[in-house]
Amino acid sequence: MIADRNSGNTAPLTWVGSFPVYASTVLAAVHAALLVVTALFMAAEVGPLIFETLGFSSSRVLGSFAVWQFFTYAFVHPPDIWFLLELYLLVVFGRELESSLGRRAFLKLYAVLLLLPPLVLTVVALAGFPSVYAGSSALHFSVFLAFATLYPTAQIFFGLPARWVALALLAISALQCLAYLRKTDFLVLLLDAMAAFVTIQFLSGKWAFALPARKSPFRVVKPPQESPPEDSSAASIDSILEKISRSGIRSLTANERAQLEKARTELLKKDRNP
Repeated sequence: MIADRNSGNTAPLTWVGSFPVYASTVLAAVHAALLVVTALFMAAEVGPLIFETLGFSSSRVLGSFAVWQFFTYAFVHPPDIWFLLELYLLVVFGRELESSLGRRAFLKLYAVLLLLPPLVLTVVALAGFPSVYAGSSALHFSVFLAFATLYPTAQIFFGLPARWVALALLAISALQCLAYLRKTDFLVLLLDAMAAFVTIQFLSGKWAFALPARKSPFRVVKPPQESPPEDSSAASIDSILEKISRSGIRSLTANERAQLEKARTELLKKDRNP
């Protein structure tokens, strides 16, 4: 699926040398920086205060209205070697989602994955089951699940299709949570996994709701359409070529690819029949 113009910009935010910097790259840098900050606070023996203040606690949200924890819980990172895998998933697969769906759509997906778990945990706490949670492991793993939903047959990790890798890792993660009785982690994992699947279906246009059209008792007469200028096709091709030089051929929409192919075919016909 290629993003259309309404999906937001698919080009990188900037370049560092030959390395493209996307919104997912910036998010990964922020998470990495806060890992260092969390480690320093833990070394200064104020780590528990950081987790209590910024990590999610349904009791604090309901008792002290600590609504900022809906956002900050995912940015509290104790030092962990597996955190590098998180960053890899966010940078690599987040970049692919962003370049395909558009930056705006990717950020919407990230917001859903970020906010859904604390919202549901808060509702569960109202039923008498309080919980605490911190970290972004489920969030960033679900970025990969979103990629596997969008490109299920993409070959990754020794040529295996993305859908089977995603299902295997999801099953292992869920079983690990159950084995160690990490009920909150299990619920967050399932919530983010379902959110990734459903959100990608909507963002990619596979699921859409439309109200039934109502028939009007009046006849609508459309005004005559003016024929486009003769040079509109050439101007369109010029803009497409400029877009390729600026953002690469992967940034083209399906319509732009069709226009480019049509122009190439017409040029070949002119060359054969001068």
